[in-house]
Amino acid sequence: MEIITQTQKVRYEMRDEMEQIIKEYGIDRAKFHEAAKNRYDLVLRKLYYSFCDYKKYPVMQLAYLWTRFREDLKQTELVVTDWKNWATYIDHLDKLIPEKKLDLFYYLVVDGGWVYEGTIEEIKEVLKEYPTWMEDFYIFPKNYLWLICHCDDGACMFRVWK
Repeated sequence: MEIITQTQKVRYEMRDEMEQIIKEYGIDRAKFHEAAKNRYDLVLRKLYYSFCDYKKYPVMQLAYLWTRFREDLKQTELVVTDWKNWATYIDHLDKLIPEKKLDLFYYLVVDGGWVYEGTIEEIKEVLKEYPTWMEDFYIFPKNYLWLICHCDDGACMFRVWK
């Protein structure tokens, strides 16, 4: 199965932004880093098959992934942002994570299909500096039991689970 990114090509501007945030804000690379490139395909496929209706949407497409979620998923209420206080919005992740474990590593998939892994505290620090003009992002544990989606079109985030 082919993975399609939003522009049908690899987008490096988000990776460059993420690297700049890591360097500028002294993010501990032992607690937050880009996932190994040879694991991207496995992570993205497992994400897609865990949460998306792959029978209705057989081509795995990362752009607007939230429009392909399975109908049987449970969902939290929306956390909405007015874009004015981004840090407060990102702090709402604590309420969306069912069992926050400080030493547990989660995946973060950002605009362009870039895959990162890190602790939730480091992910939050990076996301607080995440450019609001960038698009959706997804956070999920390595056991794929739930998924937090930030949708820039709806200026909101929510968690879904099986």
